[in-house]
Amino acid sequence: MSSSSAPGDGDRGREAADRPPRLADSRPSKTNRQEGSRVGERRDLDIPPSDLPGGTPYRPISVEEGRGLRDEAVHLIDGEPQARPVYSVLNEWREWYDDYRNMHMEFEKDGETARSRLENSFQPRYGKRYYAKIKDFERGVKRYAQALTTSILTFSASNENAEGGRRCPADHMRDIADGWDTARKQLHQVLSGRNWEYAKVWEPHQSGYGHMHVAVFVLDGEPVTAEDFRPVMRSYVGEVGPAGSEAHGLTEANLGDAVSVNDDVENLGSYISEYIGIFGEEPTERPVSEQMFYATCWATGTRRVDFSNGAHELMGKEQFRRETGLNPDSRGGDVVDEWRETDEGSEWSASSICRVSGGEPSYCDPTTGGQALTRIAGRSGVDPPARRS
Repeated sequence: MSSSSAPGDGDRGREAADRPPRLADSRPSKTNRQEGSRVGERRDLDIPPSDLPGGTPYRPISVEEGRGLRDEAVHLIDGEPQARPVYSVLNEWREWYDDYRNMHMEFEKDGETARSRLENSFQPRYGKRYYAKIKDFERGVKRYAQALTTSILTFSASNENAEGGRRCPADHMRDIADGWDTARKQLHQVLSGRNWEYAKVWEPHQSGYGHMHVAVFVLDGEPVTAEDFRPVMRSYVGEVGPAGSEAHGLTEANLGDAVSVNDDVENLGSYISEYIGIFGEEPTERPVSEQMFYATCWATGTRRVDFSNGAHELMGKEQFRRETGLNPDSRGGDVVDEWRETDEGSEWSASSICRVSGGEPSYCDPTTGGQALTRIAGRSGVDPPARRS
């Protein structure tokens, strides 16, 4: 398996990374901040390209026309928006993450001011939120399910393109996500009439690329086997060329590691958390390959953890029960929405975003916050996916 990028592409990526201007930041910026281009500058937080997995640093993070990327992951080439190389996006993510350490939201109420740290989903303390949600789901399952069977479906794809180089990570991730969209429809057919929910989790490979686990929870007590999910996996590999039946272990005799079924999970929270990867460590201190995966999620606006609507409903009810001591089912569940609307903190209103580092706060323009995506022009033929059998 070759670790080189497509012929000529690496040189073009290195040259382009040093000359075009930045587009607008999508992190909160200081009011009227005037910053020159930092492209080509070496910053203290930067990781050198040589530290990234082989064949990846100078690959554009995406070449798919119309792909939406955060502004920090885009630069101009010949006047057109194109994706930055992977090493550059990784370092933009590291700077963005470091910047968040000092970011606060200010709230006002009756002339008083209070601050709360801004959070993002990559922070270790946010992992505790995920775990709390999972434990709420576990309690909801135990309360409402007749019996529980948990099945883990794994969706992956080759990170090698048709020319023997490495795929553009964002396009590789989107291939898997698009395949899941197709497989999910098949999953609804397979479990039609059953009581079930799911949790979707992205997890990194050591290569820096991602794959997806989908935990399917069947709550009605009826038996479930791995073979029940064969149509789901077949629809996925049929949709995603770089996936392939062989890579997923799909044969006439078995389903390999693509599907596992467990009807005896005692600690559902810990079971799912193993797949989420709640490490309790700063993500910028994790292996570089893992940070590359985080940067890809960040650049594409990909949620690393998500739940079905029904799972969210169960978690919301248990959170309400835990925080109020009331029964959320006593009024058909409507009391949950009422509780959220009358929460005692609702009189506080968000007034501004500021950086707090040592001395007085430095106020930012809140209109530049949020996640802005720029659609790239793309580069046809640079990253043709390989087709696996």
